[in-house]
Amino acid sequence: MSADTADTPDRPGVAALAEELEVRRHARNGLVAGVAVAAVVFVVFAYLPGTDESLLYWAGLSFVLASAVAGLVTTVLVARAAYRRTLSVNGLDPGRRSPATLAVVAGLLGWVSVPVAAALAVDRPAEGFRLLVALVTGGFVALTVGGAGTRLAVALSLSHEWRPGAAATGAVAYTVLLAAPAVGCASGGFCLGRPDALVAAVVGLDAGAVGPAYAAVVLGGGLLVGAALGVRGAAPPHGFAAGVVAAVGVLPVVASASADPAVVRSTALYLPVLLGVVGAAGGAVTVGSENLSVER
Repeated sequence: MSADTADTPDRPGVAALAEELEVRRHARNGLVAGVAVAAVVFVVFAYLPGTDESLLYWAGLSFVLASAVAGLVTTVLVARAAYRRTLSVNGLDPGRRSPATLAVVAGLLGWVSVPVAAALAVDRPAEGFRLLVALVTGGFVALTVGGAGTRLAVALSLSHEWRPGAAATGAVAYTVLLAAPAVGCASGGFCLGRPDALVAAVVGLDAGAVGPAYAAVVLGGGLLVGAALGVRGAAPPHGFAAGVVAAVGVLPVVASASADPAVVRSTALYLPVLLGVVGAAGGAVTVGSENLSVER
């Protein structure tokens, strides 16, 4: 037997793992989802309105779309099965679908369906309608990011205890820290800074896009909110949730101040991640400090 053969794991082990995770069933479900999505897109965008393109062209696009969706759905289902199996092996109850998981599902559905429905319903949307669609879609984007981020933060956290009262208080405090300095911006009054400017500064790596005072209030305040939640006994996911709620809460401020759908969409996409990470970091600092003090 060669060295290469000796280093190769046994195939029955791989087959057993695939059977344990029900890879074939998830692949069939993914294939059904891919074909369904491709069929809906073909009917809505090609068959009903009519098209000058050849059927071969649309068949190729449908095949690519179906394959991509099937692969994505299969990957998500297998990853979820692996996660639940890992919990079972470690003696933990996987339980039912968490609110964070439901938030991700609802957010993804709204993220996709709202713009598509708006595009099909209105041929020439007014600027106000476009802004409203961007605002609603932005809320679903933030919901998706928040649910996924909370699940990740829970997985990495040492404490899974949920304290809804403390989480709600932290979310309100973080929203005030983020929105209060930007209140005068929409009316042309005194403006310390705006959330969309903070996003532009971080994404564009341009420190001049936002005032240092505003950045200090938002980022420093977010760390303090997360740390306060940690002192109250809440896990770092509470800080992430507070940041996402704050991002959703200030989207109307961004919409009224900028009146630009593109700004609203970009803020909704990046701001929950920024604020959530800051809030979770504040909680993690508290948890880490407590662990160090216990070890000493």
